[in-house]
Formats: sequence, structure tokens, C-alpha cells
Amino acid sequence: MTDTTRHAEGLDIVTAVGHANAERIEFRGHDLVDDLMGVVGYSELLLLAVTGRSPRPEHVRVADAVLVCLADHGMQPSALSARLTYFSAPDAVQGALAAGILGAGSSLLGSMEQAGQLLDRIAVVVEGGAPEDEAVRGCVASVLSEGGKIPGFGHRLHRAGDPRAARLLRVARENNVASDQARRLELVGQSVGDRTGRTLHVNATGAAAALLLGIGVPWQLHRGFSVASRIVGLLAHIGEEMTNPVTPAVRDALRSASWLVEDE
Repeated sequence: MTDTTRHAEGLDIVTAVGHANAERIEFRGHDLVDDLMGVVGYSELLLLAVTGRSPRPEHVRVADAVLVCLADHGMQPSALSARLTYFSAPDAVQGALAAGILGAGSSLLGSMEQAGQLLDRIAVVVEGGAPEDEAVRGCVASVLSEGGKIPGFGHRLHRAGDPRAARLLRVARENNVASDQARRLELVGQSVGDRTGRTLHVNATGAAAALLLGIGVPWQLHRGFSVASRIVGLLAHIGEEMTNPVTPAVRDALRSASWLVEDE
């Protein structure tokens, strides 16, 4: 890959992401206007941005599936946060979007990061020479012995299995992507089941983590993908709040719950 790094004169600041002057804008070594605008889609641009190289078509299809997968899941806390914030400050849509994505943590959306980290940890052990099933059992045992939960499995709503996960893994198979990661994800579920006697189903964030690792996205950036996906749904909720607000009803309920009743 061509070295597109630039140094700022007088400062120890280096970037290989983007550069610009009065006539030209460059992004990852490509002319933004002539090479990218109207030529590549957003998912392709996103992969180019985070990996530094032009992605293969099958990788773009997988990234598309991941980004579509997490766009919305109903009136979740992130959506309600965005709507309440917009109602209070309609002049700052960016603030409402920010309020929604700030809730991307270990319980919602952010679990994709932990699942990716676990799969990456297993891969490191396998690369060190351990048999795959042994590596999986060891990493699972380590997480459970520390009192942690295995990320990427289970769902409060989709208790019989997350339909999004099944679809994501199917997309991976159809595009011959992330076979190692998907297999290890399945082995993680089997290992936990052997230890606990419970059947665990892969959820959307677990499957998404496997796919992203398979197309070269490091686990440290997985939460960013979940945010890039959910921002679509948040924008839709904000648009709906403009014409059909839920905030007045929420505010009335909160006032009722916190109303001070005088002693008789």
C-alpha cells in the first residue's frame, strides 16, 4: 500500500487518513472527489477508513449486513434519550444524537467490543500453538472464573435465538468470510453449555463481532461500528419526535412519579 503519511512542520503530528489543500482533498491516498464520491458506498468508505485499504466486494457485503443489523431495536433507552434531548433542544440535533450514542456500553451495543476481544484472545492462543477447542475452553474458563459474563450470547427479548445473528452468520457463509471466527463463536457457546448446563444462543453483537474480525476490523473499533449503525435509527427517532413526540407523555409520567404529596 502506498505510504500516504504526512508530517506537520514543526510538530510531531502524523496522519495517513486525510489531507487537503485549496484544490484537492485526499482520503486514504484516494482523491475524495474523483475517486470516491459517487463511486463507492458508505460501507466501502468506512472499511477503507478503518483498515487503510480498499475492501473486497464480499467484505463490503458483510459490513453492510452488520451496519443494517443494529440500526434500531425499538424504543430502547438510546432512542428515548435522543428523543428527550431533541425535545428539550431542537436547535441542536447533534446533541440529541450524542445523547443517544453515549449509552452504547457493555449492556447495550457495546457488547460487540467485548465479544470481539474474546474471539481475538482465542485467536492469539491458537496462533501460539494450542488446539482450538482447548484455547476456547481456557479463555471461557478464565472469564467465568473472574465472575464475568460471556459476551455475544443471550438476549432479553430473543430468548429462543436472535434472528439477526442467524442471518449475519448466513451472510458470512455465503460470502466465505469469517469462517474461523464463526466456528470459534460456536465453540464458545458449546463450552459455556458444558460448564453450566445451559443452552446459549449467539446474539447479534456476537455474530457481528465475528464478522468484523473476519474482514479485518480490530475489536477495539467494533463499538464504533455499532454506533455508526445505531445513529441511523436515532436519526429516525428524532425525525419522528418532530411530528409525533413522546416526550410530553414521558414528562407527565415523571411528574406524576415525583409529585410531592402534602401530609393531610
